[in-house]
Amino acid sequence: MVRERKQYGALDLAKFIAAILIIVLHTNPFSSYSSILNFGFRSIITVIAVPFFFITSGFLFCTKLNSLNEDRSSYFKNYIKRLGIMYLLWSAVYFIFVAIDWIKNGVTVNDVLQYVKRFFFEGSYSTIWFLPALITAVSIVYLLRKKLSYEKIFLLAVPFYIIACLGSSYYGLAVKIPLVSDFYNAYFSFFDTVKNGILFGWVYVALGGVFSEKTIKAKPCKYLVLTGVFFIFMVGETVVQTYLKWATNGVDTKLMLLPLSVCLFCFVMSLNIKPNPALVWMRKLSLLMFLSQRIFLTLFDWFLTDTIFVQNSMVYFISILGLTLIFSFAFIVVSNKIRLLKKFY
Repeated sequence: MVRERKQYGALDLAKFIAAILIIVLHTNPFSSYSSILNFGFRSIITVIAVPFFFITSGFLFCTKLNSLNEDRSSYFKNYIKRLGIMYLLWSAVYFIFVAIDWIKNGVTVNDVLQYVKRFFFEGSYSTIWFLPALITAVSIVYLLRKKLSYEKIFLLAVPFYIIACLGSSYYGLAVKIPLVSDFYNAYFSFFDTVKNGILFGWVYVALGGVFSEKTIKAKPCKYLVLTGVFFIFMVGETVVQTYLKWATNGVDTKLMLLPLSVCLFCFVMSLNIKPNPALVWMRKLSLLMFLSQRIFLTLFDWFLTDTIFVQNSMVYFISILGLTLIFSFAFIVVSNKIRLLKKFY
């Protein structure tokens, strides 16, 4: 079943807001003013953004897949090819920063091997890890869908997500359990993070698949209330993790983030926002903002560390957000004339 395009207007708006939240996550705009406010945004509010991108990607991919009677294989291959080209292009852009760092500080064989490992398993540079993770997660869902329903694929992914939670926001608890501790010691001896397509992306892309076969019938207020309820639960979870010092290896992955993401996506999909030119721009800008922000984050950290542009957290956030928006907007305008640039987004 394919939904009418009018329902996607809300997705376009929500993705744009999620892209801004990711910049908030990376700039900590309230850190110069309130540690509590900064903690709330950094550890609770902004963590909903990346799961939302995964669910939306899974939803759009699976909705299109469901509508095809034939050529599903071709569609999947073209989708993965598009993501692969996008990842290679952005990796080439960010490799400039890697190369400069190597030239300035020297490079060893181990540095090169670590880069190769990250390229294939974790992401060649910070932030764009989303692309290889999405490639992996979509591939898993597509292959399993040949034999299983989206609901069963989701259920299969949940234990892997729990592993991600134990290796991140519950790491301080996990390392106190002997056999579990040995597992994570072995895992982190090779991998640097649990945020990848198997442990993190799979469950959310599968959720997108589940939603691609469902009709959101309830009114927005119901889902908004449920979102609020699970948000409160996640606040409680975060407070407990912090108090007991469990979140010693990151705060991005939480158990309550899963049901919260479900309710939030239902709320967005229940909104009847018709597409318009502004929302089309937001859709295009959101992914470009997500992937390009690290250019400015890196440049600011290299050259403006001792200035107000970095020292004042709100100025830092506004500067990064503004430059990322201007860059993304200009990139889209230029890509309308140089179509090769469209492969970046």
